[in-house]
Amino acid sequence: MLAVFCLSIEPCSAVLFYDTADSNHNTTAPTGAFEDSGWQYEGLYGAYLGTMIAPQYFITAQHFGTQGTTFTQSGIFNGGSDVTYNIDTTVNSGIGYWDIAGTDLRIFKVQEYFSNYAPLYTGSLEVGLTMVTMGRGGPRGADVMVSGVLHGWEDSSPDGITRWGSNTVSGVYSSALGDLLTANFSASGTVEEATLSNGDSGGGVFVNDGGVWKLAGINYSIDGQFDTNNIVGDGSEFDAALFDRGGLYQGSDAFGWTLIPDLPLDNPSSMYASRISTNAAAIMSIAVVPEPQSAFLILLAAAGSLLRRRRFTTLV
Repeated sequence: MLAVFCLSIEPCSAVLFYDTADSNHNTTAPTGAFEDSGWQYEGLYGAYLGTMIAPQYFITAQHFGTQGTTFTQSGIFNGGSDVTYNIDTTVNSGIGYWDIAGTDLRIFKVQEYFSNYAPLYTGSLEVGLTMVTMGRGGPRGADVMVSGVLHGWEDSSPDGITRWGSNTVSGVYSSALGDLLTANFSASGTVEEATLSNGDSGGGVFVNDGGVWKLAGINYSIDGQFDTNNIVGDGSEFDAALFDRGGLYQGSDAFGWTLIPDLPLDNPSSMYASRISTNAAAIMSIAVVPEPQSAFLILLAAAGSLLRRRRFTTLV
């Protein structure tokens, strides 16, 4: 039985790693095989993340609601100073954003111009590709033990730091909110094997398409919750990143608990991200990318905006 748990319901945590509990791990731009893998396109939208997808548009998740009227590309993403953009709250007849119907995707427009933005993955071959994802919060928490054997880690308290990790797209799950990319938290996974926990919603998921990292998903949810028993109302349930769910109960007090058999092979928990490719046409009908001949003018406008901001900051 699959129980999907929305990331914003519980207090924020972050990308959790299999190999380390170091709170400073992967808090700067990726290098090596993961260089330019999407970090440079992320920005802060309230307590969450968003991804720039056109000169004036960014995309994020719906389910955590609106998070203020600004979007900030922090210096940790652009390698320089923080740049804050003002969201145009008058768009879409005053709603202030566009929701992609039947999904958890939400698009905002800013009044200024971004200097760069992510290309979208529009293919259908995500399964098996290495992915990189970003999220905010804290490192992994207490060990989850089953019969004295480590099976994963509980979520920890948030610290507001953005981290990136990697995984492999394992499948596509059809849900009430459209197609979701899935990735298992495996003990024998990628070099920077990671999964999501509460608070990672809205962060981008990127895959390498012919040498170019493209936006393939937006973080949505994780498997959960978990418990060591099926007693209703005892308050012992918890959220966790598990490389083996075996021997634990999964579900909720409201909808019941299912025991996951503890078998010789690991049975990992999964993360889920709203799929971009099946919604690319709807996204691009809103987030307009200019023709090549006008792109240079937009870059000049973005540069001018940055110069004006620097002057203003200097005056202050």
